[in-house]
Amino acid sequence: MTPALLEVKGLSKDFGGLRAVDAVDFQIREGEIFSIIGPNGSGKTTLFNVITGFYPATGGRVFFRGEDITNLKPYAVAQKGIARTFQLTAVFSRDTVFDNLVVGHRVRVKAALLGTIFGSRRTREEERACRDKAEEILEFTGLTRDRNKIAGSLTQEAQKRLSIGMALATDPRLLLLDEPTGGVNFKEISNLVSLIEKIKKNRVTVGLIEHKMKVAMELPDRVMVLNYGRKITEGVPGEVSQDKRVIEAYLGKSYAA
Repeated sequence: MTPALLEVKGLSKDFGGLRAVDAVDFQIREGEIFSIIGPNGSGKTTLFNVITGFYPATGGRVFFRGEDITNLKPYAVAQKGIARTFQLTAVFSRDTVFDNLVVGHRVRVKAALLGTIFGSRRTREEERACRDKAEEILEFTGLTRDRNKIAGSLTQEAQKRLSIGMALATDPRLLLLDEPTGGVNFKEISNLVSLIEKIKKNRVTVGLIEHKMKVAMELPDRVMVLNYGRKITEGVPGEVSQDKRVIEAYLGKSYAA
């Protein structure tokens, strides 16, 4: 069996008296696309937020490549090799597409403040590396023609590709995508699906939250279903889609008809 890249054990998150994530266990294996589905309010985004350090865990542990990363700050999680996108597309809307991607790679930059001020050799080399990475990601995401456009002027689909590109610019081992096709029309979804498949082929593991069932069930290798913060089931898409608990909680009785 392929080893676990990410392992979550008994992870819980409380907000006051509300338990949003309830003792969830799962693994994401190296090289796969792993989808998390569930009704609105089932804890999917909260789960990503705890894994990536935006919320502290109430209980449980998170392991990445065998290392305990529970409650690390978001920048430290990114430096370990986990990148993410957000449900609401997050780009620097007043900057160019190219500059957005340069910023994305700077999580890897280690030059000190004085080096930045005085233009040290190391700083110049790292700035060149950021620009080279931006060029690479422009081509990878199909945004080369848009390089000088202001990010806020792009279509929603192109902004989604840009936000994914910014995450890829950090050189992640694991990419967590929160509703990457959200707000995108049906004709444009195929572009994002193709990009996600391309990411997998480029040896980046993908964790995916998705509401569109065609994407959530046809794209991933395995699926986990949450309801009221608890894991209902986990498995290959064909098995999960026929699970009576999943049908009742989320898919609807007509799905398996």
